[in-house]
Amino acid sequence: MRLVITMPVRDDWESALQLCSRIDSVLHRESIRGMILLVDDGSATSAAQKTIPTGPQALDNISVLELRRNLGHQRAIGVALAHLHACHQGDAIVVMDADGEDSPEDIPKLLKGAREATRATAVFAERGKRLENATFRAFYQAYRVLHHLLTGRDIRFGNFSFMPWPYLDTLVVFPELWSHYAGTFLKSGLPLVRIPCDRGKRLAGRSQMSFVNLVMHGLSGLFVNQEVVGTRLLIMILLATVAIFTGLCAVVGVKLFTQLAIPGWATSVTGLLLVLLSQALIAAFVLVFSITMNRTQLGYLPIRDYKYFIRCETCLFHR
Repeated sequence: MRLVITMPVRDDWESALQLCSRIDSVLHRESIRGMILLVDDGSATSAAQKTIPTGPQALDNISVLELRRNLGHQRAIGVALAHLHACHQGDAIVVMDADGEDSPEDIPKLLKGAREATRATAVFAERGKRLENATFRAFYQAYRVLHHLLTGRDIRFGNFSFMPWPYLDTLVVFPELWSHYAGTFLKSGLPLVRIPCDRGKRLAGRSQMSFVNLVMHGLSGLFVNQEVVGTRLLIMILLATVAIFTGLCAVVGVKLFTQLAIPGWATSVTGLLLVLLSQALIAAFVLVFSITMNRTQLGYLPIRDYKYFIRCETCLFHR
């Protein structure tokens, strides 16, 4: 097997090069040949100034794909996958982060999960033990609930994954790959299994992922499923409309057929319910229009547009 590992990097070269050595050791123990494609996502420092700590034994090639601008790690992954599809060849791909939180020692777990599957399948690392603070974990759990409510799917995994090479041919024609790799894979319907893997510690430096970026990342995961999210929201709005209309009928009934009315209350409540009803109907109309428009627009297509964001590919090591 020839395994291709790709990692987006933004100034985390110290961590990335340490991971290259650890990946080489893991692949050597497993008797697997491989290559690593580091995606330079707008780093301030150049990877060309760095050297590989030790001579690789299992890796045939380590190269850096330099992007023209910072895209964010999800878009960088999308560009890398499209580039690999067009310019390289292998048997399988591993996608992981370059800061050390995705442990190279867990790669054999992913490979084992793929071998044990009854058919060709992708394997995603499902997060078990997490090292983040309590605030982050609380927001993460709230996001999982919201994601499941709006999409009907539980997303408890990130970038760290293994997939057979032929899957690239499907993923690179999904415009959503521009926004969220894991969410796009779920939407693709390609088979996958999940393997529990604890999150590791960052090897060096500090994370550049701010709270705002985390929120945007979470919203991107919902955007990938915009049609499902929009349809579920539309159903919720229609149910709310029925409830408001029922309440309006109840107010009119109480006013006309009972002696419970307090002077002026029926007019106020009716006015409030009519405002809510009109807002609900407007929201439903906007959602229907938005969903219809999005279905007719293709937008960014990875297989076609990825090359506009690439400056060059530089080799750090070649056997």
